Formats: sequence, structure tokens, C-alpha cells
Amino acid sequence: MTLKFKLAVVLSLFAYMSFADEPKDNPKYTDPNYVDPDYSTPAPYKMTKVVRIDITTASGQDEDSKEDCKGFAVTPKLATFYFNHARPVSESDRMHRYVFSSCYAEGKVKFANGDEAEWTIQRGGMAFAGMSQGKFKDKTIYLHCDKCVDWSDWLRAAKK
Repeated sequence: MTLKFKLAVVLSLFAYMSFADEPKDNPKYTDPNYVDPDYSTPAPYKMTKVVRIDITTASGQDEDSKEDCKGFAVTPKLATFYFNHARPVSESDRMHRYVFSSCYAEGKVKFANGDEAEWTIQRGGMAFAGMSQGKFKDKTIYLHCDKCVDWSDWLRAAKK
């Protein structure tokens, strides 16, 4: 056998060994084409009726924001409306599809199925629900409410 052939065999063995310990399900896998399914797929969370809403911050604003949050204040009725019309969205959609707002409200929600979450609802229809009870405990579910994008539309719809 030629020296080139022997060297090629040895190098191919080293190449095989260096990739063998990085299967695709390894969280350290760095293939640029690998897509985390949780990033692009909404949580399969089934929204149920709201049993209780507690508001800890009715109207807040991120520091250093120049956005006008005047008039934005979430009531228990508005939060209930939100959760009754929201649907889970992916983290990718949260970051790239929906509008970010520095105006927010915070609180806690309990659903009819026993799930509980601490939430942050932003003006613009986006929300984060940190689940504290239930099947999705310790997970963050991203939500969007199409009927809550425009603040004045949200106020009118919740009055009905």
C-alpha cells in the first residue's frame, strides 16, 4: 500500500471519530442547518377558560423607552379577554413576526384545567406566560392575541 493511501485511511478514521460523539440530539451540536423544533414550533398548549386573574402591574414601561404608554392599563376584564382570545406562537414568530412594545402589564392567571402562570402582556398583542403549574410547568409559552393588537380595538372588543 502506498503511503498516501495509508494516510488517507488514518485521516478518515480521525474524521469519523471526531464527529461520532456529536449526534443531532446532543444540545451542543453545532450544525448550522440544525433547527431547534421549539424555536419554530408553538408550544402545543391548549388554552382553557380563565378562572382567576390577578394583576400585579396594570401599566408598566421598560426603562429608557421613549414609547408613549399613556392610557395603556390592563384590567382583570381586559386580561381575561386576552387569554380567551390568545393562541400559542413560536419563539421565532415572537421575535420576528410580531411587534415589540415596551408598554406592558403583569400578573398571574389560573385556568380551568388547573394550570397557573405568571404573565406579561405587551401592548400590541404579545404575551409571555411562565407556567408554574400543570403539564408545561417551568416552561414559557409565547402567546399572541389578534384581537388585541390595536389598543383601542382591544378596549372596544372587551366591552362587548
